[in-house]
Amino acid sequence: MPQTVDPNKKHASDPLVLLPLSQDSALWAVGWMSFFWSTGTIMVLGLLPTFLTDVLHASHTKVGILEGVAIAMMFGSKIVSGVLSDIFRTRKPMIAIGSFFTILVKFMFAAATSFNLVFFAKCLDRISKGIRSSPTDALIADLSNKKSEGRSFGIRQTLYPLGVVFGSLLATVLMMATNNNYRTVFLLATIPGIIALLILLLFIRQPKIQHEVPKRTLRWNIKDVKFLSYRFWLLLGVTTILMLARFSETFLNLRAKSVGWQVAMLPLLFVAYELVHALVAYPMGQLADKVNRKKLLLGGMGVLIVADFILIGANTWWGVLGGVMTVGLHMGMTQGLLSAMIAEEAPADLRGTAFALYYFCIGGSAMIGNIIAGYLADTFGLAGCFYGGAVFTTFAGIALFFVIRHTEFRQNK
Repeated sequence: MPQTVDPNKKHASDPLVLLPLSQDSALWAVGWMSFFWSTGTIMVLGLLPTFLTDVLHASHTKVGILEGVAIAMMFGSKIVSGVLSDIFRTRKPMIAIGSFFTILVKFMFAAATSFNLVFFAKCLDRISKGIRSSPTDALIADLSNKKSEGRSFGIRQTLYPLGVVFGSLLATVLMMATNNNYRTVFLLATIPGIIALLILLLFIRQPKIQHEVPKRTLRWNIKDVKFLSYRFWLLLGVTTILMLARFSETFLNLRAKSVGWQVAMLPLLFVAYELVHALVAYPMGQLADKVNRKKLLLGGMGVLIVADFILIGANTWWGVLGGVMTVGLHMGMTQGLLSAMIAEEAPADLRGTAFALYYFCIGGSAMIGNIIAGYLADTFGLAGCFYGGAVFTTFAGIALFFVIRHTEFRQNK
């Protein structure tokens, strides 16, 4: 019978923990760690495109290649780190390694004098994000009770976008204060990363990962994926379809510009987006612990369809703003919910692997979705990509509806 882990008990094997917290407090610590990660990251990445083109005089083609390669590396590292966190039966070391490189690359950005150096730093930055992402999701699940996983992921999904908002505003103020000195802002962006690492080392203790399937060997094996439930695979299929409709925010940016939104004001569009996302995520996480999560996800898909049609019909700046905020509502309803549902369907000692598979599928799907969105926008105008988004979301909703019916049928047999 599994032993209950005392969250306040300090273990000699975890000497870095100086101020151990209760599991609920540790969840908030993970949330604040994510807040500071996103603060430091957006302070750099929000300015990087103009730094590349205005300071280093890189072409848009080079910038596009950089983004594509960096995204591929990020999802690849998420897969590897998730599996490794299951193999070694611990999450903190992988998160700490990712956090360390997250800090290191800020110095590299500040010192970069050529596109190639920025290319290397950006790829390393996305790899570091990937290294820490899957183990962090698995750690949140490890710290949560089965009945409160929605709330637990809601905490992170609230604080992470708030970090984006805070970092965006902070970067704007610092650029004004330093007369657009990119390198100074990049150096200052190391401070949030250092705070995040200190939170991990000082306040978060890795709970014991329970071995839930007695027939499975204690050592991780690729064959163990067969212990992931059929419900997990059904959910993964639905999510893969949905992600075809979750194309880049760049298309929201272009849609706003097409109706006269001033270029200088475009960052405020995403401040509104992230604020709605943050305000909705935590209460939705609590609601997900009380109602049928699949039906709540279905409702979130309906919201995304509404957002697509708002953006299709908008011909004013406030119409686009309404559509973007509705997309933020969808993200707040579903992003943490999807993570909670993945965690719910995975054995504790395979959670890293489950999230690795999740990120592999959504990464490939997002790449395909962006290619399709770009083609539709070129062929039918910007409205075309949002029509495509509505169609893919509808397909995902139909698939989820049949999953709900199938699950209810099996439960009633």
